[in-house]
Amino acid sequence: MKTNSIARWILILLTAIFVAGNDTYAQTGEQKVSVIVRPSQTVEERVADEFKEKELRKTAEEKLAEKESAKIAETSPKALLGRARTVYVESGTSFFEPIQLQNALRKRAEMETWEMVILDAYDKRQIADVFIEIDRPLFTYTFTYKVTHRSTGILLATGKVTAFDGNDAAPKLAKKFVEEIKKVRGAATATK
Repeated sequence: MKTNSIARWILILLTAIFVAGNDTYAQTGEQKVSVIVRPSQTVEERVADEFKEKELRKTAEEKLAEKESAKIAETSPKALLGRARTVYVESGTSFFEPIQLQNALRKRAEMETWEMVILDAYDKRQIADVFIEIDRPLFTYTFTYKVTHRSTGILLATGKVTAFDGNDAAPKLAKKFVEEIKKVRGAATATK
């Protein structure tokens, strides 16, 4: 039994020496590596390629800037208000009913000229291009309005009028709203 154990140890030791000897021999051998560096392009070609790359990058940056400026122009308050076709009126005060402004807007000839539609139903407000919100702070005769683009939430116009009640404020608010649109669309031929 001892002989078997000793034989195993001798076999393991010889294997280790053989493996170590081969590694040592592999590392001591002389290795020659020759490297030749040749430029793939001449200096003139590299300069020309760098110049072309700069020109292409500059052109791409200009196109990107142009696209971004067009995107910003599309979402500018003036452009959004100028493209508005449907309007929804809501009131945040009990001193003013939305129907009062709706009637005042219907009387304006510009609304017909611009082919603008006033939506009345609450469930249809989601198809309106713009919301007009009317409010009146307590203990004042000031009626404020805020015109907001529905899909983006961008504030398009704000203002205020002074009036005794909603009946007096509605025509003034309608006039202010029409003036805001005239600024961006240009003066309408029909005035009332």
